[in-house]
Amino acid sequence: MARFPDWFSRLDAIIDVIGQTPLEVLGRREVAALFACSDRDSIRLLHRFGGTRTADALSLPRSSLLSQMETIRTSATYATFLRKRHQVARTLAVAQAETIARHRQIAGSAEFQVGKTLKELPAGVRLEVGRIVCEFRSPDEFWALIDALADLAAQDPGAFEEATTNRDTR
Repeated sequence: MARFPDWFSRLDAIIDVIGQTPLEVLGRREVAALFACSDRDSIRLLHRFGGTRTADALSLPRSSLLSQMETIRTSATYATFLRKRHQVARTLAVAQAETIARHRQIAGSAEFQVGKTLKELPAGVRLEVGRIVCEFRSPDEFWALIDALADLAAQDPGAFEEATTNRDTR
């Protein structure tokens, strides 16, 4: 599929400005300002939207450009652009969340000791059916508690499962 024009991302603002301008005819400079483009691109846009040569300069009636912009806004091409833009935004949001989560991965406690059991949970951590309750004073303390819990649960998975799924918890 062909690349979308850069100005698609500003289409609503372009339509608003066209609708508010007191000028009835738009020339190269006005189109360049509207579309935030070069003089050469403004001439291409004037040709694309049906500009005519008047007194050795290209111009386009404001009403004609406004009508064409509103038609573009309702087109399938613009709908595809918006869908892809939202998809990219969602992908970026997921990537950002994954990046943040990577900074909080539990790599294993530096104080890891083999042979510990779930009975040695640190103070501030309680296991309940379907819940893990952590009481902490700072984010660093929280991560230390979770780290210790992960170490213990990995060494005593049966007890962890029993404590978090049975009604008669410890």
